[in-house]
Amino acid sequence: LAQLSDIGDEHRAAHFACAAALALPDGTERVVEGRLPGTLRHTPAGTNGFGYDPILQPDGETRTCAELTPEEKNAISHRGKAFRALVPVVRELLG
Repeated sequence: LAQLSDIGDEHRAAHFACAAALALPDGTERVVEGRLPGTLRHTPAGTNGFGYDPILQPDGETRTCAELTPEEKNAISHRGKAFRALVPVVRELLG
């Protein structure tokens, strides 16, 4: 945060990203991505989560990821989006 202290709000857009991959024995590979867009806050807030959760405020939220309940965060998380996007791929390839 110290290195970003002189960066204005208009330049603080950020996102969490997660890539989920499926690799099958026949060589088939599929990769999907989930993103949680937001803004980097000037000061950390919240005690839930880990890593950058206290400084990322998801788009459309007034709280940081660390201030969300686990259920709220799971509903919008980059990891959840990636693995939910992998479900139809698994169905297609294995169904």
